[in-house]
Amino acid sequence: MPVLSEVVAESEPPSPAVLADTRRAALVERVWAVAHLPPSAHVAIIGRHTLPLVLEFLRRGCSAVRSLRPGAPAPDCESASLVWIVDVADDELDEALRAARSRAGHTGRVIVEGASSLSRIRDLSRIRDRAVAHGLDVVSFDHNASRLVLATVQRPALAA
Repeated sequence: MPVLSEVVAESEPPSPAVLADTRRAALVERVWAVAHLPPSAHVAIIGRHTLPLVLEFLRRGCSAVRSLRPGAPAPDCESASLVWIVDVADDELDEALRAARSRAGHTGRVIVEGASSLSRIRDLSRIRDRAVAHGLDVVSFDHNASRLVLATVQRPALAA
């Protein structure tokens, strides 16, 4: 009979917590791949409900991860290789983009995750216009994941 109970236990669906952990791990893995991050990279995550994502980055060996809320003062001004905007409302996007631009510097990347902000706005050109106003421009867009990758706009120097 013990064999029967083991078979029944294996056929049960995974718990919601295990599924959520698996989804977060896959999400972080895709972002990690898009941004081509080394383990020593500095990452800032702007949004709400970011703790599980921060923990997932830490599990991957990234020891410099910050979680920031849109509109809230940051405890530091450390630059980041990647600034990831997740779970922000449309009215928070401008503040998140401003904070992301200041963190990304001249070489960092900014990723706007589509789970909430892009699906509400539904217009890529509006997001691009808002990003350009903050000194960022579109590098790539993943339509399937609704993920927008931004970088600092390199403006040509004016001749004297």
